[in-house]
Amino acid sequence: MNRATHRIAKMSVIPVMLGVLLPILHAQEEVATTPEVDESAIPAQLDETRAAIFRLYNEEKYAEIAEQYCHEDIICLWNDGTTSKGREGVTEFFAKLKTFIDVLKCTPTTQDRSVFADGKYVVSIGEMGDSYEMADGKAFDLDSVWMATLAHDDGEWKLISFAVSTNAFENEVIDAYLFLRTLVAGGIGIVIGLVVALALTSLRKRKSS
Repeated sequence: MNRATHRIAKMSVIPVMLGVLLPILHAQEEVATTPEVDESAIPAQLDETRAAIFRLYNEEKYAEIAEQYCHEDIICLWNDGTTSKGREGVTEFFAKLKTFIDVLKCTPTTQDRSVFADGKYVVSIGEMGDSYEMADGKAFDLDSVWMATLAHDDGEWKLISFAVSTNAFENEVIDAYLFLRTLVAGGIGIVIGLVVALALTSLRKRKSS
């Protein structure tokens, strides 16, 4: 092999080596620049995030919750069985509630958490402590439970999914409905009893005459 051929062969190896080394160096740079999540600090961070979200909730600042604490593609399952996607879906749901509910209040607590992907994602569950006052003045508590998935991004926790559920068999709305149904059934029974009694009385009078 002459000198020119040898030089060309050496030069042809350089692009191949660069093609192998550059992705490795780039990956190492990404790992180095990605901030590590301190898992010991996660509970306090999430407690602070929850407190901030529900402080805005109790102040009826739903758009601020959506903008500051929700991922743009957040998925929600609400306690009326409806679902929504995105920040706009969150604000639309609360706008719908405010058409017939005057006051919404929550004092939520967290019961448990699971941390995934070295602190990148967290799933939390807890109790809502939710109370409502209707436009007609009726007030009730639902004692709902919630589940949220949060992702850690750019030093902040964002909700990527949220679900709230209410016991379909034991809550104040159902209790009120059952009580009303009992009153209605009792009233109907009284009316039927009076009608039957009057009919029997009338029939006896006719027979005696």
